[in-house]
Amino acid sequence: MEITLTINKPDVLKEVAQTTSYTGSKKVGDDGALDRIATVDEDQVELQRFWDESRAEVAQSFIRLLASEGMNGDDYEVKLNVSVSFNMSLLPSMQLGLFSYFVQNITGKWYVFTNKDEAGAFADRGSALLQEVKEKAFYKKMPTRPTYN
Repeated sequence: MEITLTINKPDVLKEVAQTTSYTGSKKVGDDGALDRIATVDEDQVELQRFWDESRAEVAQSFIRLLASEGMNGDDYEVKLNVSVSFNMSLLPSMQLGLFSYFVQNITGKWYVFTNKDEAGAFADRGSALLQEVKEKAFYKKMPTRPTYN
């Protein structure tokens, strides 16, 4: 059975911008933090590289299940061949987890340059989120016996 996870790139980058801006504005005692930490339009080249690296990590993580992956306009689509016993109720949380992975991972990569104190935490959380999505992809529902009347 094939499932598709779709992540909108502009939504991810908007969330990265909000996260970095919020972090920069909350740095107490560091007057230049907002300008240093928050992403701006001029940072799109680096953010594109981080997006591409994150995509490659997703493809590697799902290599055993991967039917296809790629961009469809602004949307990143990952098609996975999962078991026929896959629990479809997990699909929304997988979608949310993958979105959060992209935000955390890209932010962590950005913080390596701008906010080293928090870079590791964001990278670790991104890895954990991707692992959770992967576990859900491999999860199978318990078989049920048919009932006859």
